[in-house]
Amino acid sequence: MISEAQAVQFRELGYFVAEGDFAPALLEAMSAEMDRVYREHLEKARYEGEAEVEAVRHRRSFSQFHLVSPVAAQFVRQPIYLEACRRFLGPDADLYYNQAATKPPERGRIFSWHQDSGYVHTEPLEYLTCWTAITDSNLENGCIWIIPGSHKWGLLEHLPEPETAERYGGKTAQFSDESGAIPVEMRAGQVAIFSSLMLHKSGANTSVTSVRRGYVPQYHVPHLIAKHTGQPWGDQVPVLRGGKRVD
Repeated sequence: MISEAQAVQFRELGYFVAEGDFAPALLEAMSAEMDRVYREHLEKARYEGEAEVEAVRHRRSFSQFHLVSPVAAQFVRQPIYLEACRRFLGPDADLYYNQAATKPPERGRIFSWHQDSGYVHTEPLEYLTCWTAITDSNLENGCIWIIPGSHKWGLLEHLPEPETAERYGGKTAQFSDESGAIPVEMRAGQVAIFSSLMLHKSGANTSVTSVRRGYVPQYHVPHLIAKHTGQPWGDQVPVLRGGKRVD
């Protein structure tokens, strides 16, 4: 499923795009789950006031999605993810983090440049991000952008960035040259596999009707710790032991 050429590109450029070989019915099920969880959060927000309703409307991303979706709990063990873990992490791997991220038409904001490792410094530092297109992801509806090779720049300083009408809040990497940036457009079912040190961002959804749905599981070696606490960190859900799938 992952070719030697793709493995070389991962080492040299920090990313590659793979075919996930997901059954169409599975992608449809994930889309439905993302919509279901959003509807449930919106319904709950209605009891908490208009400000909370607006926050849910504009920020349609949900972390630890495997805990609220039985479909996602199995999706994180799809063959493409497990093969990537074997190739780049080794025979033992855990689900580190996962989120469902939806950008609705005419509403999705940009998400600024960052490295995933810039949020929590782990030991070991580098891990795998598997940005999965549940629906088509393109320039018009807010696909991700990357800077190939930026995983070799090391961990950059990240500063908090407040949320605005045009931008989601988060941490923003401090660097000066984004001239090498490229968009990563994907068909539904394709997966962008990249290093947690890869600089990436996403654009706004400027389309009229296209909903951009992405699912982003991340994988790390077992027993990692957060440097700021010295304690175990992340979802820590075993997916591989001795190269074999763990259910």
